[in-house]
Amino acid sequence: MSARQRIHAALAANGFGQAVTIGTQLLLTPLFFRLWGSERYGEWLMLSAIPAYLMLADLGVSSAAANEMAMRAGARDFSGAQQTFRGAQGVAWLAAGLALLLGALSAGLSAWSDWPALQHVSHSEAAWVLLLLSLQVALGFSGGVVQAGFRCAGFNGLGTTWSNLSRLGEALASAVVLLIGQGPLAMCLATLVVRGVFLAWQWALLRRRCDWLFHPPVPADRHLLRRLLWPSLAFMAFPVGYALALQGPILLIGSLFGSSAVAVFSAMRTLARLPVQFTNVLNNAVAPEVSRAHGEGRPEQVRRLHRTAWAATAGLGLLACLGLGLLGPWLSRVWLGPGRHDQVVLLGLLAVSWVSAVWNVSSIVLTATNRHVRLSIVFLLVNALGLTLAGALGWAVGMGGLLGGLLLVEVVMLGWVLPVAWRETADGAGAFAAQLLSHVRVPIRRT
Repeated sequence: MSARQRIHAALAANGFGQAVTIGTQLLLTPLFFRLWGSERYGEWLMLSAIPAYLMLADLGVSSAAANEMAMRAGARDFSGAQQTFRGAQGVAWLAAGLALLLGALSAGLSAWSDWPALQHVSHSEAAWVLLLLSLQVALGFSGGVVQAGFRCAGFNGLGTTWSNLSRLGEALASAVVLLIGQGPLAMCLATLVVRGVFLAWQWALLRRRCDWLFHPPVPADRHLLRRLLWPSLAFMAFPVGYALALQGPILLIGSLFGSSAVAVFSAMRTLARLPVQFTNVLNNAVAPEVSRAHGEGRPEQVRRLHRTAWAATAGLGLLACLGLGLLGPWLSRVWLGPGRHDQVVLLGLLAVSWVSAVWNVSSIVLTATNRHVRLSIVFLLVNALGLTLAGALGWAVGMGGLLGGLLLVEVVMLGWVLPVAWRETADGAGAFAAQLLSHVRVPIRRT
């Protein structure tokens, strides 16, 4: 399969994935509001935000290993790719055990104390919810390894499609639970069963399509963790940073403004992140090709991929943000009903989303080639300081101040990442800007 064919397959799979993400959010959010109410829904969001931090348990090894496997496959080192694959499996099992242990500790803390502060979900139910959500995170580690296998074998589109089908199944299970009047515990059980079934099928499919990853068997790379320690730890910083960026504001708003404000903020962020969901389709398709081109020793291909993806993301993302800014009040009224739209929050989050989308394109140059250690440190520090600033501004000024803090984080990241990407691809501001302008076609009417 050629690079163009792989990109097209990945674009289709990721396009389907973004449709699943957007459709899920558009379907479930009004159901949560109408069937659970904003207070109970807000508490569910707070509970589900806590286990997100358990994703750190694999130390970022699966992400670093996926890049190494793709680069080794690009260099035709199939035995080395299998060794990395088997080593990543072992790390995933250890991470799953750690996640379950930490989840059990969180569940015990919830059962025997008043943490977190809840009024519409009992603490005994919250304890079971936290435990089951930690089990879902544990299964996710194995899901990351199997997806890395599809990616390095050139079947990234196939693996992504089945991963997205799993998410669709979980979303439909959640909708059924809501419609039959069940609560958070039943939702966790239903989605856990769906995830387990799909994960088993993905492993079976990988064995059938990518037999060389399993036969002839080679020993796992025992030095995997030592060799990939710094890239892995750097990848670990990304879930922490994203947890701060995505889940941190939820917990912060809950403590400052209450669970109803959490529900409205979450709904506005769902709308505001629609452009990001669309641009991620391209980014997720390009990342494996950047890894492969780097493994093949073709820096000019990496530079070309970066320029093209950046132009598409910036242009399409801006148009989508402008459209959502204009149509936001109408969309919210149709989607959520009257009285649940906040235009100030939506506009602020649209600005945050656009800046985030464009700097994430440039970050692919680093993350897809395991040269992202400095990026991860900057990302983590900027998000930690930014969330602290957002909390202080939110307390002093209100929601507008909090949004300003979140936007500042993305602007700082853009100012740091883009010049680094230029340096890594032997590019420059002038050549980069000229290439962007070449993608713009403005018809001129001559008189």
